[in-house]
Amino acid sequence: MLNLITCFNLEKSVFMATRKDGCDTCKRLLDVASQVFAERGYKATTIAHICKIAKANVAAVNYHFGSKDGLYGQVWQQAFDKSMEAYPLDGGLPEEAPAEEKLEALIRSHLHRVLGRGAQGEAGQILLMEMTDPTEAIQDVFVEKLRPVVQRTHGIIRELLGIGATEMQIHFCAMSVVHQCLALSHRRSKHVKHPFLLEVSDMDVFIEQLAVHITAFSLAGIAGIREKIAKQAKE
Repeated sequence: MLNLITCFNLEKSVFMATRKDGCDTCKRLLDVASQVFAERGYKATTIAHICKIAKANVAAVNYHFGSKDGLYGQVWQQAFDKSMEAYPLDGGLPEEAPAEEKLEALIRSHLHRVLGRGAQGEAGQILLMEMTDPTEAIQDVFVEKLRPVVQRTHGIIRELLGIGATEMQIHFCAMSVVHQCLALSHRRSKHVKHPFLLEVSDMDVFIEQLAVHITAFSLAGIAGIREKIAKQAKE
């Protein structure tokens, strides 16, 4: 009986050790792949390169994720969820907060996502690459994850424009706001030189200043559209 118990405990220990090794490998692959995909993009990244940095066997990718596409999809979801946790769209504001404050919180969230460093910035960089050079690998996940972002943005713009705004006007204003946040994102590349790019010594301070500016600029533009809507309603 003692031998049977000993064998059972030994098998259990081996199973637990194997399982832990598998979890560690899976996490290591995700962390490394997130960095590499954010830096190189989907097409320029190879599984061999990821596995070399992660010190993992190439077969581990197929085992844990099924394929390169599966790994990429998991990377995007993890990176996006981390960034949303670190920089929520509402900025911690209550839903009854003024629309102007909610817009600034939304803008600040976007800026941290596309300009931030480290793991929290990887989602934004992958997002930008998908916008400029989309892949079929994560389109369904991509749309699903971004849908709440679009809905919140449109909701805030709708509140600022008033009930007379058309869906097209709301969409145009939302697009204008978001693309201001994306405009400086390419400054993250070491190879990009552009006269409108700034040398930034403190990214957090820069993001805060930029959030305030884009908010003020956007609110002025939205106010102009709102006045136009009110004028047309009287005609």
